Amino acid sequence: MMNQKELLTEEQIDRYSRQIVLAEVGGIGMKKLLKARVGIVGAGGLGCPAAQVLAAAGVGTLRIIDGDRVELSNLARQLLHYTTDIGKFKVDSIKMKIEAMNPDVLVETFQTFADRSNIKELLQSCDYIIEASDHLATKFLVNDACIHLNIPFTISGVLQFYGQIISVIPGETRCYRCLFQKPRPEDPLNTCSGAGVMGTVPDFAGILQANEAIKSILGLNNRMTNRFLDFDLLENSFRFFNISDLPKCDVCSNPREPFYLTYDYGAPGYECHIQKNES
Repeated sequence: MMNQKELLTEEQIDRYSRQIVLAEVGGIGMKKLLKARVGIVGAGGLGCPAAQVLAAAGVGTLRIIDGDRVELSNLARQLLHYTTDIGKFKVDSIKMKIEAMNPDVLVETFQTFADRSNIKELLQSCDYIIEASDHLATKFLVNDACIHLNIPFTISGVLQFYGQIISVIPGETRCYRCLFQKPRPEDPLNTCSGAGVMGTVPDFAGILQANEAIKSILGLNNRMTNRFLDFDLLENSFRFFNISDLPKCDVCSNPREPFYLTYDYGAPGYECHIQKNES
């Protein structure tokens, strides 16, 4: 039985009423959301919609990790950054919007880029991680660290009208490295800055990533695990690929080993959104 401090307030019941009435949520599920901490690595095209959805849903703590500043070219797709935010750090821009949106949400900001030296500190104590960066090496780094730290997570990449999403439960499902093995340097023309991206694509993918986080916190089973979603919003194509039969990678085979300290993730800072599966 919940004590008085654990009861939802009248304002919270009103704010979240439309999701509380769902059988999959209810009052108990709403309390789980309010107590949860979700880390978002990247505060751009994917991170903005993910953070907005999670904040509106009442996820109690959001940890936003990014070292970039807002630029004019970000504004067509990064929904929580406005013209007046140009020059500000992205984590500060997002924090301001979320605090105005929902006072129930605590925003923890880390004005830095994830790397081997800080990844454990950045991710630990989170209940779920959304990998929303635009660096392929960071995706592998987050993948490897989350498996070692036993934190469920989702990774997405986007380019032009095209996107990919995979979710992972460490110790139970195949991971990003099982699918793609290792990061590969890409042609600079095959990036969002070189090839372009329609803003609806990261928005769509970031919302799906937020939905995966919510389902994980609520303990719902129908997640994008052991499956790989490949979508094309120009052609209206949505395809799932079963990856449960893939052999385990080194990281999944030895989850207690901190491989994130030893793997070569490639040259730091190169941009890549899509990793093609050539297997």
